[in-house]
This record gives sequence, C-alpha cells and structure tokens, in this order.
Amino acid sequence: MKAVSKIIIASVVGTTFMTLYSYYRSKKERQQYVEPVLLNKLINRSEILPGHIADNHPAGWAGHYGTGMLFMVSYYLLWQRALQKPTLAKTLILGAASGLVAIPAWKIMFTASPNPPANYRYGYYRQLFIAHLVFTMFALAGYKASDFKR
Repeated sequence: MKAVSKIIIASVVGTTFMTLYSYYRSKKERQQYVEPVLLNKLINRSEILPGHIADNHPAGWAGHYGTGMLFMVSYYLLWQRALQKPTLAKTLILGAASGLVAIPAWKIMFTASPNPPANYRYGYYRQLFIAHLVFTMFALAGYKASDFKR
C-alpha cells in the first residue's frame, strides 16, 4: 500500500480513537473535552470568523481530523528520517511529545478567544495529554495494519 494511503488510514484511526477517548472523559468528568466541539465553540465565538455554527458543525471535525493528519505526516517523516522503526517505546515518547505540543496550542487558542468555552482546564489538559498517547498508539496500529494483505 502506498505511503499516502497508509498515512490517511493511520490518521483516521488514531483521530477516531482519540475522539472516543475524549468523549469518554467528557462524560465521566461531566466536562466538555471533545476537541471538535471545542473547536466549533472557538470558531463560533471568534470575532474574525462570521456566522453562527453548531457544536457538531463539520468545521470542527475537519479541523480535528486535519490536525490528526498533520501529526501523522510528522510521525511518518520522523520514522523515515530519525526513528527508523516505530517501536512501542518510541511511539509512547512520540505520543507524549505530541501531547506536550497540543497543550500549549490549546492554551493559546483559549487565551486568544474573547469568550473561550468553559471547562475544567487542568482536567482538559490532562486528558488531552493522554488522548495524544491514545492517538499515537492507534495511529501506529492503523499504519501497521494497512500492511496486512487480505
């Protein structure tokens, strides 16, 4: 299978399982931690972007899955150029690094918003870190699974 197809499959698998984890933590903690919903709230409350959009609008989902694709392309390039073979340990380190990149990115988005969505920020950042471990593990699984022939 071509690398582009493998990257797409891996990013969709990783982002989907990350989102499922975020839904789980949201429900368990009774907080809004679901990334596409938070993105839509940020877009909706933006002074720059026009119009009203719902929490389930495709824009937040496209942004979330698009970001997953960017992470996966970055992983692919790292695996090809530096990490060589994606092992469990390397994948966990990469997931942790991804979480450490995502947390300040979300802090910036919340800070830049004139009316950021409400949630328990410490809890959100904690679950976001773990969600990136989930993303990376399932993205790797999706990448490797696409090598199997039927």
